[in-house]
Amino acid sequence: MKKFVFVLFAFLSVSCFAYTKKELKAYPYKQTSFYGGSFSPDLQEKIRPFEGNAADFLMEFDNIYTYKNHNLSNTEKAVFDIYFKDLPQVLQDTVINHVYAIYFVDGMGYGAMTDIIFGEDRDYCIIYINADIFYHTMDEWLTYRDNTLFKNTDDKNKVVVEGGQDYIALVQTLTHEAAHVYDFINNVTPYTYDSSQASDPGNVFFSVWQDKYTPLKKYRNKKFEKASYYGFGSQVSISQGKNLIEYLAHSPFCTAYASKNWMDDFAEALTYYHLQKKYGIDYKITWYKDGQPKASYSYKDNPNAHVYDDLCKEILGF
Repeated sequence: MKKFVFVLFAFLSVSCFAYTKKELKAYPYKQTSFYGGSFSPDLQEKIRPFEGNAADFLMEFDNIYTYKNHNLSNTEKAVFDIYFKDLPQVLQDTVINHVYAIYFVDGMGYGAMTDIIFGEDRDYCIIYINADIFYHTMDEWLTYRDNTLFKNTDDKNKVVVEGGQDYIALVQTLTHEAAHVYDFINNVTPYTYDSSQASDPGNVFFSVWQDKYTPLKKYRNKKFEKASYYGFGSQVSISQGKNLIEYLAHSPFCTAYASKNWMDDFAEALTYYHLQKKYGIDYKITWYKDGQPKASYSYKDNPNAHVYDDLCKEILGF
């Protein structure tokens, strides 16, 4: 795995500093040739075995070496195809035209990851997806996700997410990752390698964010701003659950996950705009203490969490 140390340093550096697109394209893992094969506009042909460079890279990046390829069953392929066709047409088109490879993985602790890569003819994305999302409801998966922010959780002290019990987790995850693809290909959020967007006062994201990872001072929460999901960093005591609920209720973020960076802010906003319009799905998170519900937040009931609605309507057409 040593050969990927430099590549991963480059990945982390790109996340923190300004690189030109030309400089970014120079890294091997940012090139389509790194992943092999050729582009196909067929959704099922985009699904590739999780092996070789793609597998080595993700395991090195996550520092977890137990990931395995997941071969989709015929049923899983059919379900994936059904829910893909339920995406807004503009997201379907963007995935078809710009996703180079999709990898289904066993053993991932999070839902999915999307990254931008570059070909000679156009920009592409690759998507890694946790195969477990076929086998959990949306509520189960998001409850798991949001509890990873906290330590000292148990059956009586936790947060619970509701709103999508009738749908599998794939619905939310696929929409969220397709939103990332649209963002990366169309430069919706300001990119570090595009200096023209670095301080554009007309960009709606600068009405919420100071930079890629830092909300404006009025939207920060000191107890949670350094907390991480899925065990990749520090956690906050579950006793602070009420603090999170109160923070969300007065913030422009539709979910707690949206508050971590402006890419996920956009992806969550577009996802829940779509899910609410199409399915009537809400994001409701409740903090439980000693088995009793103590505080709740609802995206639907938060008038501050619709700052991107006009942008979402412009993109999706409804």
